[in-house]
Amino acid sequence: MTLATLVLMVAPLVALGACIVVHVVLSRALPGLPRPRGIMLSVGAAAVGVAGLALFGPAERLPAGLSPLELAAVWLLTYILLAYCYVIGFFNLGESARRIRLLIDLHQAGRRGLTLEEILSAYNARMIVDVRLQRMVAGGQVSERDGVYFTASRVMLTAARLLVWLKIAYLGSRHELDVRIVTPERGPR
Repeated sequence: MTLATLVLMVAPLVALGACIVVHVVLSRALPGLPRPRGIMLSVGAAAVGVAGLALFGPAERLPAGLSPLELAAVWLLTYILLAYCYVIGFFNLGESARRIRLLIDLHQAGRRGLTLEEILSAYNARMIVDVRLQRMVAGGQVSERDGVYFTASRVMLTAARLLVWLKIAYLGSRHELDVRIVTPERGPR
């Protein structure tokens, strides 16, 4: 197996590694850079690299009948799925998962545990909304004028609309709790 063949086999994984490295470098070199922008830049930089390698890489090593454009499409799809897993499954895990924070808080409380009042004081809806709004304002997704909030970036709005569309496509509903259940006895409910 040659190096070129090996590169062809693992290019999306290498691109994911490049994405992570670029993300870490951007986050440390530019601490004021909004997090969503840093993620988009790192994911985009590696996507350009994987597409460029597919389109302009060692075409003589491609399996018969596979064009560089087809390889680019497959690699990009694979890379984007891997990048999605990184961003949502790994990076955002500590950012927004209240369940994980609650488990850590309960563990740190030790044998004493936490009362419901103590838990609710740390997880009230106002605090959660305030933190999310602060992050969205800092990230340039939302702007605030005179106490009123507005969308400021079409990128996250488009991503949110895409997620709604995917929920409709996969679940048949805009919300996972709104899925219609069909039973043979009673029909849809």
